Amino acid sequence: MEQMPAKSYDLILMDVQMPHMDGYKATETIRELSDEGKVHIPIVALIANAFEEDRKMAISKGMNDHIAKPIDVKKVEEVIISVLK
Repeated sequence: MEQMPAKSYDLILMDVQMPHMDGYKATETIRELSDEGKVHIPIVALIANAFEEDRKMAISKGMNDHIAKPIDVKKVEEVIISVLK
C-alpha cells in the first residue's frame, strides 16, 4: 500500500488474523500514512467472529465496516456498495 501510487486500489478487504501484523494494526498503519489519497481508502474487515464487539473493534481501529466469516456473497456485495458510496 505504501509503495503503490494513490488510487491504485478502490477498497481493501482486510483479514483481521494475519501473521506478523494483524488487520487492526495494518489498518492503523494505513490511517497514519502521510498521503491523503491513501489514508481514506475504504477498509472492510474480514472477521471469523460475528459478535457486535468484533464489529465495534473494527470500526474503532479505523475500518469502515466488517464482514463475518463464513462469507455471504450477498452481504459482501451490500457492504462493498455501501462503503464505496
